[in-house]
Amino acid sequence: MEWISFFERQPEQGQDIWYYGEHIGVWAGEYCYAPEDRFSPHLIFCHESPGFVDRMDAPWWMVYNDKMPRPIKPSTDYPKDYPHG
Repeated sequence: MEWISFFERQPEQGQDIWYYGEHIGVWAGEYCYAPEDRFSPHLIFCHESPGFVDRMDAPWWMVYNDKMPRPIKPSTDYPKDYPHG
């Protein structure tokens, strides 16, 4: 499987994913689109520990498969289409 930029394509609502962010590492979680959230409508709820991040914290994702080992991080911390402030 390959890493996908959140800014290129989003997972489906409720989809289980692997996600990666430079400051958090690789985790398994569930994608949730929440348009009413005033800070970020793109949220990822972690399956491995309490908490959540948004796509700015974790700009990479891939389809979760419980038959595969934890993936290694992507070759770059940020995708080329990441909106640097």
